[in-house]
Amino acid sequence: MAGLPRSSVGRWLPGTLILVALLVFGLRNVAWRHFSEILQRAEPSWILAAVVLQLGTYLCAAGVLHRGIAASGVRRSLLSLVPLGLAKLFIDQVVPTGGLGGTLLVVRALERRTVPRGVATAAVVVNMLSFYAAYAIAVAATLGVLWLGHKFHPAILVLLTLFAFYATAMPVLILWIVYGGPRSRPAWLHRVPGFDAALRAIEEAPASTLRHPLLFLESILLQLAIVVLDALTLDVLLRATGHVAPFPIVFTSFVLASIAATLSLLPGGVGTFEAGSVASLHYFGVPLEVSLTATLLVRGFTLWLPLVPGVWFARHEMMGSAPPGDAPPP
Repeated sequence: MAGLPRSSVGRWLPGTLILVALLVFGLRNVAWRHFSEILQRAEPSWILAAVVLQLGTYLCAAGVLHRGIAASGVRRSLLSLVPLGLAKLFIDQVVPTGGLGGTLLVVRALERRTVPRGVATAAVVVNMLSFYAAYAIAVAATLGVLWLGHKFHPAILVLLTLFAFYATAMPVLILWIVYGGPRSRPAWLHRVPGFDAALRAIEEAPASTLRHPLLFLESILLQLAIVVLDALTLDVLLRATGHVAPFPIVFTSFVLASIAATLSLLPGGVGTFEAGSVASLHYFGVPLEVSLTATLLVRGFTLWLPLVPGVWFARHEMMGSAPPGDAPPP
């Protein structure tokens, strides 16, 4: 993370301390030999399955952008958009700005691929709105699992309530900015760095794209597929440790951990995701050593490994030239 502002690096400190505390707690309550036994009996086939599932999440993320620009009549290769997802992940995790930094990178990268700025912005707006809609569906499914299993813990209810407000407020804010008109926007918004440029780009976005019902449905399904694939990754890594849990429980644990990570506003949700995942899995009856091992493995696949190519792709997208294969057809 050389070259990053000290404040950006410092934001990782609270999450790192939480993660260290979680590891110390795990080692104090479980004998180390249990962790080593779990790793020794891990099956490589399940590890390979986790890799395949994560590749599927990158394709789905690229698919959301692909469908967004295609709705405006612009055609680009699906595979050429996969690096944008990795680059966005790196920017959002290392320099957390509520997704704004990674979003601006995607718009600029699409412009470099000769996608008009309005079309690129429309695709990103659809991406953001569909993300919150997909997580609203995931939360509804989580509530169903908790209700059927009579597992309503007060802490879980507080977490879900806070996220419900957050997931509702963000799309409303986006739609208000897009459709509210200049009179409805408070003056302080225009003092936010980059707001006026983003607003001009949104105003250039094709209205037909932002009001395309089928596009939103496709994007929501793709975003939901990402959540399911990530939860399946946790599921197969649990199986790799020799423990099998019902998928509804695994899915619920992953969603609760993701919500905790989102609400913490820490880079990558480091520490809060791990704590939420271990606590949720153990709450549903998964042994503590298995919960901690599977959680650390899934974070390796979903966060740390993608950051390595993400560094390269982010530098390429910000400093390089547009790939030759992405030139528009004559």
